[in-house]
Amino acid sequence: MANQRDIKRRIGSVANTQKITRAMKLVSAAKFARASHAVTAARPFNKALNAMVERLVAARKSDIESALLRSGEEKNALLVVLSTDRGLCGGLNGNLFKFARGWLNERQKQSPAKFVLAGWGRRAVSWGKKQPEDLVVQKEKVLEKPNPQKAKDFAQELVEAFTSGQYDSIYLAFSEFKSAMVQEPTVVKVLPVSMDVKKTETPPTQQADLIVEPDLEQMIDKLLTEKMTSLVYQALLEQAASEHGSRMSAMDSATNNASEVRRKLTLVYNRARQAAITSELIEIISGAEAL
Repeated sequence: MANQRDIKRRIGSVANTQKITRAMKLVSAAKFARASHAVTAARPFNKALNAMVERLVAARKSDIESALLRSGEEKNALLVVLSTDRGLCGGLNGNLFKFARGWLNERQKQSPAKFVLAGWGRRAVSWGKKQPEDLVVQKEKVLEKPNPQKAKDFAQELVEAFTSGQYDSIYLAFSEFKSAMVQEPTVVKVLPVSMDVKKTETPPTQQADLIVEPDLEQMIDKLLTEKMTSLVYQALLEQAASEHGSRMSAMDSATNNASEVRRKLTLVYNRARQAAITSELIEIISGAEAL
């Protein structure tokens, strides 16, 4: 059995760790409240924008030509993996990387396309360096204060890489926020911009009601870019909310576990102390009897 000093030192160490995890939980809880509000507030706009653009494209699909809608044989593809910079957020990053690896394996079985990786986030960069695919983009602090301008800049980089012919397809992997306890890894196609035309088919009688100023052909690229920017911004918000929710849950569990460890160590300490006292009493009584 360890001596009392060592046990007391371990109790103090666990107590200090518990203070840290409790503080991290409180910080994450405050950030989570803002992040979860932002992601839920942005979803209706994202949904409405997508529906509007898809309805316009569905109504005039035969007349529209845009580089962002270009589709063809997929030879070179880019998978952007969006992760956190820091750890201590449970299995959030691990689940995302496992899902992305499985998705890549399935895609490579179905298509001869050559995939390369882009790591958005320090953890994604570390993971990407260990994969057989080339890591061509490395970004850090991507989730630091997500805002529309940051999403616009990221989206513009992807548009330039796609329209230049560098990639035939671009995909984005991130964690979709469900709740503080549930985050679902997903991969969405960013470029070419996908249209769910079947759901947005405009009846011929309603096509005449669509008025676009200026002409749709002149602004289609702008609309499609806005749709893609909205998708990237939504992904940033989803990942940020997932990070804070997952870290809050992880730190709550760590704090509770630290309490349990302290309780068990205190019990061991009390037993050791009782054993030491009993041993001293036996020595005193034995000495008295010897006299």
